[in-house]
Amino acid sequence: MAQATRSATSQGAVSDDPIESVTSWLQDNAKPILYAVGGVAVAAAAVFIYRSTAASTREKASAALYQAQAPFAEGKFDEAKSALEKVATRYGSTASGQQAAILLAQVFYEQKQYDGGIKALEKALGSASSDFKSSMEAMIAAGHEMKGSWNEAAEHYGKASAASTFPADKNTYRAAQARSLTAAGKVDDARKIWEELAQLDGQTVQQEANVRLGELAAKK
Repeated sequence: MAQATRSATSQGAVSDDPIESVTSWLQDNAKPILYAVGGVAVAAAAVFIYRSTAASTREKASAALYQAQAPFAEGKFDEAKSALEKVATRYGSTASGQQAAILLAQVFYEQKQYDGGIKALEKALGSASSDFKSSMEAMIAAGHEMKGSWNEAAEHYGKASAASTFPADKNTYRAAQARSLTAAGKVDDARKIWEELAQLDGQTVQQEANVRLGELAAKK
């Protein structure tokens, strides 16, 4: 007996052949699939271009920073300021651009232009990565110290400690904050910090904390 054949009138029905079902689905959805594949390809190309551009920018920033450091090393501060400011402004989102901002502040500080250095760092903070924020805050604090603005110095050392991801650096900045508070006449606030640091067994800052607490006790 001959095997039954599929009826020509059943084309609209769902096939019980899995291979035929998949083939039919692919035919019916050819355009959407092409669109999806095309979209993925465009996205992949965009990511590749972005990464290539970012790598190129980092390389250019690194080269620019290297060149800008030369006049600084030679003591040509005015020339160094101009070069470093360009790097910091143009490549502010890169590590080299953020290093340039810190060096620019150092140049200002060398010339006793503390407000200029602080302003440069505050400008760079907006685009700074977490790796550089604590260093920038500490440099701002140092600028205020050199101005004799102890309250502002203490504030920014506190921010530097909060932004730091390394315990040793956090403690170092906290100690600097306590010194600035003492210089500002806020002895009680300074004492609280030293008392906390004195509890850090095995830490380098613990010894200084005990000494400072002894000094404060002697002044009572």
